[in-house]
Amino acid sequence: MNATGAQGALPFFESSNQAAVYDLADVEVVLFSPIQNTRRVILDAVHGAGFRRVNVINSIEKLRRAVRDNGLDMLVLEAKEHDDAVCEHIRDIHHSRLGNNPFLIINVITWRPNDDVIRTFIDAGADDIIVMPISIGAVTSRVDNIIENRKQFVATQRYVGPERRSPGRNTDDELGGFDVPNGVRYKATGDESAKVNIAKIESANSVVREHRLRRTTLQFGNTADAIEDFIKNNPGDSVPVNNLSEMSDLVDYIARHTEKYSRPEICNLVDSLQEVMDEAAVDSRPEADLFALLGVHGDALLALLRGGEEAADLVVRAVFTATKVLDKRVRKRRAAEDAP
Repeated sequence: MNATGAQGALPFFESSNQAAVYDLADVEVVLFSPIQNTRRVILDAVHGAGFRRVNVINSIEKLRRAVRDNGLDMLVLEAKEHDDAVCEHIRDIHHSRLGNNPFLIINVITWRPNDDVIRTFIDAGADDIIVMPISIGAVTSRVDNIIENRKQFVATQRYVGPERRSPGRNTDDELGGFDVPNGVRYKATGDESAKVNIAKIESANSVVREHRLRRTTLQFGNTADAIEDFIKNNPGDSVPVNNLSEMSDLVDYIARHTEKYSRPEICNLVDSLQEVMDEAAVDSRPEADLFALLGVHGDALLALLRGGEEAADLVVRAVFTATKVLDKRVRKRRAAEDAP
């Protein structure tokens, strides 16, 4: 039921006389359909596919209230006139800003089957993009796919949602995706592993937090390497402000999301990381060695988060080296200030 482009968002024009394979009568669905002329058509197709517990909503305000107040299994969002609001709604759910299940199944119905529109909904985190017109047979086949083949979720600093990459791409990603609760599958098949409850949601949320922190740390290390190379290849030039700003934002994110860790080596490492970043930020032309040192801190933090055996040695080396470098820079700065 997932799409990576217009080819994956199939129009619902098929017809089918086959009954739904699964019993969907107890699946809780909210249908957002603000267009009166098409609301009945969409609802009839959803009912025809076997859904019986369908709450029809016609405004964004009522939609947000319904997600906040009800234990839903699936959202169907018609986006003919509200693309931006629908995307914001999807992101708010997946980032735990709305409702109590950030892994809710979300399908979008669109009237514009072009790549840009479809990519917008995919990047927001939709499970599937459905192109009008609509039919019972197509709804059934797409729901079957949600039950049997829902994509794993991925989590980065800015995105939480179904895997957006084509199969086979980025196979070097050390984290990959992870399974999340699937209320439609649970109610249709009785599969206990897909059941949506507080314990399973919190377990998946803990994976989200881990993956976001590790991917942010990887991004931090890559950015530090890029700035180090820039300084070496452009001696005397100032580091682009946007690159330093990105680095500072990544450090802030890492600091905020490691506060809950009680391990002293993580606390010491992040404190050292912030001190080195502060030193780099105040220097109009920071030296390459500062960013090499930041890269070492990123490697050490990744090793700690992975549980690698080399982590302790990397942390000691990073903190010890940072202390020496920063002390030397402070003495040099004070000597320059005291010079006549």
